[in-house]
Amino acid sequence: MNKFIDYSRVVRVPEQGLSIAEENSQEIGNDYPLKSRIKNILIPEFVIKKRLQAMARQIASDYKKTKQLYLAPVLKGAFVFAADLGREIVRCGGPEIRIDFYETETYGTEIKKEGEEKRPVNIIRRPDIKGDSEIILLDDICDTVQTVTTILSDAQDSLGIDRSRIRICFLLEKILKNPFPDVKQLKERLRPDYIGFEVPDVWVAGYGIDAGEDFRLLSCIVSVKERYYL
Repeated sequence: MNKFIDYSRVVRVPEQGLSIAEENSQEIGNDYPLKSRIKNILIPEFVIKKRLQAMARQIASDYKKTKQLYLAPVLKGAFVFAADLGREIVRCGGPEIRIDFYETETYGTEIKKEGEEKRPVNIIRRPDIKGDSEIILLDDICDTVQTVTTILSDAQDSLGIDRSRIRICFLLEKILKNPFPDVKQLKERLRPDYIGFEVPDVWVAGYGIDAGEDFRLLSCIVSVKERYYL
């Protein structure tokens, strides 16, 4: 049982999930139609909220001399994260926030299969952002980082944005058990600027993240029983 969490740092989540004695964790009602597909709650709703508040304070401080900041979430997984983080940055007295989106396609309604190294990332939509803007690129999960790596190249080549103006923020970083060598190298080179939580190498969903388009609107983050999606 986790008695204390330092929300000012990346929060490490064990495979059994976070359990906080002093507060009630997010419950999923027995009438939830997909409850049988959930292993357990990894990150309760209130823990997400507290960590985002701490991240927002850090971002507001980092951009205290900036008048306008663009958040560029990657659809669909980061849309809930971006909305909540953006509001918290404003509450912290941060810069004016504008949001525009990158949309990519990799899996569609499919789930990445075990042992699958990579799939091509197609950019469907680019944000309308000027090259001299300050940007935070937001994505849901740092695992193979193929999507963000592709977007970074596109932002420089198609939008004319200097890499120094782009910071990277992930809600989750998945600690892969046996990453492929090229994935390991990509992750080592990427070096995100902001990470909310480190999660184990399990299938996660909720808070905007899906498993075969299920669970996006859960307010907590759960681990999913893989057998339903193979």
